[in-house]
Amino acid sequence: NDPMNTSTSVVRIAHAYGNNREALETALAAPVDMIEVDMWYRAGQIEIRHERRLSWLPVLADKRGRALHAMGRFVVPLWSGYFLRPDIGTMNLGELLQRTAGKKRLLLDIKARKRHESAAFARQIAETVADHGAQDWAAVCGQYWPVIRDLRAVAPEIEVRYSIERPNQWQRFLEMAPSDEGARRICIEHRFMDADKSAWLDENGVDVYCWTVDDRQEADDLVSRGVDGITSNDLALLASLPRQP
Repeated sequence: NDPMNTSTSVVRIAHAYGNNREALETALAAPVDMIEVDMWYRAGQIEIRHERRLSWLPVLADKRGRALHAMGRFVVPLWSGYFLRPDIGTMNLGELLQRTAGKKRLLLDIKARKRHESAAFARQIAETVADHGAQDWAAVCGQYWPVIRDLRAVAPEIEVRYSIERPNQWQRFLEMAPSDEGARRICIEHRFMDADKSAWLDENGVDVYCWTVDDRQEADDLVSRGVDGITSNDLALLASLPRQP
């Protein structure tokens, strides 16, 4: 296994820039290596969006964050930073892969809560990625590990990353990784990363991407500690980081 990055170079990942067509075009033209995307499974299709859908209504809701580029059009602001927008013209995974066409790598982030749909979600990912010949440039990550488990079973050729931001997830990863050669790549929330975790990941040859890093000093610190990838909303910050070959 490759150890955690021992050089000063990183994979530069544009956070949420794949979630709508305008942001995707911006990221495709930017000096980044990878574009992060959020995806949901609904009615046999994989939809590209971060927001939750409000039941059967064609309305999406979320809380405004730093990824303003991912919010899309026709946004209606609500209280406490929340917003609504109509579910109009939302991309599906097939269109996203067609528009990207291998120009950049994609990091597809699973958004799911329904365990009974995990196998179908995984099969749809595998089939769509295969239909577009994207096995070499599309990776899948997420905090909902049942979909990752099922995807590994049906499409072991697709890179997967276990996303971690809570102590229980870290503990599960510690129990799983030593005996599982397929669990050697993660995405980890950068504030959850500490010296002890960094040392363990390095000792066990785990490839590490950190999200979402919008502060330059924090990014430089993580690069100096050997992380393999930095996810950020700030394209200028990403462009200034040393690129991994």
